[in-house]
Amino acid sequence: MEAGRNRPPCVDRMEPRTRTLSMTGSGIERLYGLAPVTIGLAVLSLLLVLLVASAGADPRAAIVELAYGAFGERYLVAETVVTAIPLALVGLGVIPALRAGLFTIGSQGQLIAGAAVSVALIEAFSGFGAVALLAIGLIGGVCGGAFYALIPAFLRSRFSVNEILSTLLLNYIAAIGLVWLLKGPLATAAQTATPRSDALPDAAVIPLFMENTRLHWGIVLVPVLAALLLYWMRTGSRLKFDIFSTHPPLAARLGLSEHRAVYGTLIFSGVAAGLAGWVQVAGVTHTLYASVDGGLGFRGILVAVLGGLHPIGAVAAALFLAALSTGAQGVQLGTGVPAAIAIVAEGLILLFAAILFTRRKV
Repeated sequence: MEAGRNRPPCVDRMEPRTRTLSMTGSGIERLYGLAPVTIGLAVLSLLLVLLVASAGADPRAAIVELAYGAFGERYLVAETVVTAIPLALVGLGVIPALRAGLFTIGSQGQLIAGAAVSVALIEAFSGFGAVALLAIGLIGGVCGGAFYALIPAFLRSRFSVNEILSTLLLNYIAAIGLVWLLKGPLATAAQTATPRSDALPDAAVIPLFMENTRLHWGIVLVPVLAALLLYWMRTGSRLKFDIFSTHPPLAARLGLSEHRAVYGTLIFSGVAAGLAGWVQVAGVTHTLYASVDGGLGFRGILVAVLGGLHPIGAVAAALFLAALSTGAQGVQLGTGVPAAIAIVAEGLILLFAAILFTRRKV
């Protein structure tokens, strides 16, 4: 797929070496990729102890309550996994872009676009059966996220507009556009103070994976996406994207042009974020609210970085942050320490991860 008819002979001579490097370095890289997760867990544990102690509570009791709040009961475990699903999808989606040196932060807007398009299509075809509505919702999420990612990809490829700036601004436009939709074309007919859509038809709701919980079958998207990325990372294509991050001309000689790198990675991240948007609406809230993003886009980027830009690491990091979020409620109930401690800890971890990511790029 990567090979071209008019490529210089020297490029063909480089291909076997490229594949050899990829295979021999895979084991070491796998360990290196998972290292940030382990370090992050240790650092976060220390930060939590210090934060709880500074709040005047017993750190040991807080950690016990945190673990119980995240995994103490069957329902709590399900809640942790439900929280982790969109985080993992977004995190997995941005891995190729970050590996290619494209720091997209547009997952927030792409998630909103995916959710809005899926709800609009479901409402338009609400008379269809369950299988058709689930497929329509999924396709809507994919198309919405992909289209919204196409904009910064075009701006970067055609006009060299920095993707950080364009994706950040598009996030705000998506948030404003969603409020407009929920007050206009997608507004519910019911009297409500909060802008929202009508509830989805029962046939459009993702079935439950575990009864008496909110855990739904959208969970299968995570291992599927992770498996695809794991397969991709074992190919020479992944190495070309890594090379593109530091030596774009060399990557071009290997068959990966800037256009292909930008469009491929940004649209992939948009597809994953759009899926996350559909999953949040069709699997959790069953109604589109203006708060559908809930910070998932930015936290998903943290998941990818904390996971060492590796699929397994990203899934582990998503579970880790989800457990922190759900467990924080247990900490508040058990020790009186505000649940906002989880937000503070996440902010510190984000700072730590950003420093680690920057050092790795250097």
